Amino acid sequence: MLVTLMRHGIAESFARSDADRRLTDAGERIVDEVILGLKSCGWCPGAIVCSPLTRSRQTAAIALKHFPGTPLDVLPAVVEADEALLAELGARELIDPLVVGHEPGLSRLAGSLLGARGVLHFQPATVACLRVDSLPPRTPAELLFLAPPLFARLFQ
Repeated sequence: MLVTLMRHGIAESFARSDADRRLTDAGERIVDEVILGLKSCGWCPGAIVCSPLTRSRQTAAIALKHFPGTPLDVLPAVVEADEALLAELGARELIDPLVVGHEPGLSRLAGSLLGARGVLHFQPATVACLRVDSLPPRTPAELLFLAPPLFARLFQ
């Protein structure tokens, strides 16, 4: 099973609250380009999961535009992206989910999955794809690729 982790796109610096921060125009464009680049390489999520924060939901909506009909779940556990999220994903029996989240949660989650904390950092619109045996995993994940936005956009 694949688990793809993606940080939301570039967001506004300020808003009424952190949860309300929206993607900038550039953030939307870059996310769109990244998703198109991944799609052109044959990548396809079986489900899309995002946090309830505005910028995460907007990023997920852009992915959904390219993969219509893909199930979408908004899960509060994505904000922290910890072991509880892995248990929830496993309980939902999602296949090959794209998890759209935030830093530092995604870095911690990737480190936990890989059994090597602190090895990955997600700038906005960065994508990491990992192979896991199950959710939650019984053995360390295998990192298939880590694609910062510029790299993923090259494959359009």
